[in-house]
Amino acid sequence: MSYSPPDSMNSATKTTGDPMPTPTAIPDLVRIGTIPTNTAISIDTDILDPVVNTDSFCRFQFQNKGILHSHSKITLRFDKQANRAFAPINVGIHSVVERCRLLVGTKTISEIDDFNHYMAYKSAFMSNEHQKEREQVTSGRMIAHEVYYDNGSNVSGAGQSNTSASFIGLDTGMNVSFTASGEVGSTQSDLVARPYQVTNSAFGGPEYQIALADLFPFLYSNQLPLYMMTEPVTVEITFAAPAKRRLCVTSGVSAELFKFDLTATKLVADYQYFPQEIMEQYAAANRDMTFSYVDYRLAKRTVSVKEAAGSEKAISQQIMNIGAAGRICSKVVALLSNDQTAPEATLLNLYNSAGAPSDYASISNVRSNGTTTTNIKYNNVFLYPVDIDNPCRHFYQVTQAEGMVPFVTRDEYSDAGNLLTPTTFEGGEQNKVEGLKNNFFIQSYHLNRAERINSRGIEYYFQYSKLANRQGVSTDSYTMRTYVELLKTATLRDGVMETFFS
Repeated sequence: MSYSPPDSMNSATKTTGDPMPTPTAIPDLVRIGTIPTNTAISIDTDILDPVVNTDSFCRFQFQNKGILHSHSKITLRFDKQANRAFAPINVGIHSVVERCRLLVGTKTISEIDDFNHYMAYKSAFMSNEHQKEREQVTSGRMIAHEVYYDNGSNVSGAGQSNTSASFIGLDTGMNVSFTASGEVGSTQSDLVARPYQVTNSAFGGPEYQIALADLFPFLYSNQLPLYMMTEPVTVEITFAAPAKRRLCVTSGVSAELFKFDLTATKLVADYQYFPQEIMEQYAAANRDMTFSYVDYRLAKRTVSVKEAAGSEKAISQQIMNIGAAGRICSKVVALLSNDQTAPEATLLNLYNSAGAPSDYASISNVRSNGTTTTNIKYNNVFLYPVDIDNPCRHFYQVTQAEGMVPFVTRDEYSDAGNLLTPTTFEGGEQNKVEGLKNNFFIQSYHLNRAERINSRGIEYYFQYSKLANRQGVSTDSYTMRTYVELLKTATLRDGVMETFFS
């Protein structure tokens, strides 16, 4: 975020003998980070009720005071039900948000469509310890991993061993239960959700929170100086359908609707205050402010698979125009999710990204890994001179685009390695496609030429060597979703905010 330095102080603020504050003397109050001064900060917390509150939509409006903390939280609670259900373990409570918008007056500052699928990508970069120790409680995400040692469990009669491990699986902080013979994965509830994570708990349905910075990337690097704004600031959330798409169930298909306890829908808003003279000086010196940030635009296409499970064939090369004409684009994110008829019977619901499946069941000389071939074309030039078809290279491109490594295993990413444990979580086997296997094949491409996209837009080329019909039906369908990261600029002039693409 950058600021325009003031030419001069407003004449109404000048007093005889008082020096004008210089930009270097005024802390940068709305930038995320450390303020280089000994400044007392006070926090005022309001628990806001939604101005509109239904099971499909809610709207909150802030008071124009202080500086809004970017990690203010929205809380949601599910109704208690007889059916045992839990949040998808990779996205948690974010599965319920289909669309989110941040508005100032009537102007949309930031919005994301299919936000729940977008979070299937972003959640892959959350560290194991953070998911295990914090997210299980706050958001319901729990994709933390550990090695499963051969403590007399994987080889019958092998005795105890603390140095050899055969599998990798979920680490929820709970012990894995074994049968009398000590074989992992032979029981149907080796790992289970805790009482506060399921809808049939005696204490009521699970309650989680969503940070505003997760909903709106604008707030990752900026905080809103509400006290300097004359227009109302509102948050709008459109929820996913209550049938199937919000939660997962242990007994397979569910006919129940997963509804909210509307009395628990709140926004815990934290407003920051600095000494009054500093806030007044800052407002006077920054009547014209500029915020730079990124926003995402969604494009999606259905991909049909007509072959039966076990006899899949390659899909033809697909060329998908994903837009961004006339914009500056810094990154493209792509996910191919399976549109299952009973997504609640899986551990991740619809919020997965499938890769081409591997074949490890055949005889050794014909075993193979699945191949996905991709490339990006913009301004009449391909991003890569040679199409990417190696899963290791795909993983590398994701790491380069995000600046960090996804916290997923090789099996989860590209169906290679065959090291996922058969141990179940809530009855679902982790090493199956209904569990974790081959469900995290996220793609990301850093557009490194810093060019404005021409009128043709960005074209995404992709081809899968084969795609599985997971439910064993004759025709299955997938949806390719691409999120284009666009550079935007917002200005705040005399309390009025405007936004436009860079």
